[in-house]
Amino acid sequence: MSNQRYLIACGGHGRVVLDSLLASGIHVDGIVDAQLELGSQIFGVPVVGDDDFIKTLDAKKTELINGLGSTKNTQARQEIYIRWFNLGFKFIGVQHPSATIGAECKIAENSQIMAGAVLQNRVQAGKNCVINTRASVDHDVIISDHAVISPGAIISGSVKIGFGSFIGAGAVIIQGVEIGDNCVVGAGAVVLHSVNDSVTVVGNPATQLE
Repeated sequence: MSNQRYLIACGGHGRVVLDSLLASGIHVDGIVDAQLELGSQIFGVPVVGDDDFIKTLDAKKTELINGLGSTKNTQARQEIYIRWFNLGFKFIGVQHPSATIGAECKIAENSQIMAGAVLQNRVQAGKNCVINTRASVDHDVIISDHAVISPGAIISGSVKIGFGSFIGAGAVIIQGVEIGDNCVVGAGAVVLHSVNDSVTVVGNPATQLE
């Protein structure tokens, strides 16, 4: 018997994740979200409860999907992953059928690659990452655990994205730049130089936000 699968959080990003799972032929048994009406459905998948529901499940027979999105701060996504992972639950990811994954890429099985995203050869993406709609990630890029790449971002070759960092919609990062841990790159920013840990940069060219 196959494991049961439950999506945690089903707001805007969660619906995109759910749509991608269903488009990939992955069955989802239910949605866990305290903000939604118990018994209601999204895309035909029922809302089954809140976090207390997960506590009733056998971790060895259950797969979870992280449906929480991020707006700058990726901490809440990290907390969902760490909380349930530490209790023995496995998280799975998704690769939308329209995403392009190049040769010799190494993508953690619980990361999320959304519709139209392009990952060129030898990209590495760590645990609980999101590479969102139509993001472009070129060769040899390293995306660390819990990082989020927003829709339409362009990541040039050999860039490194640090742990938990957030890359805003339409941002451009030129080749070889390193983005530190827990950074924020604002929407539309053009990053020409490496960025230290825990820094926010905005604008074209990108400068540090004081």
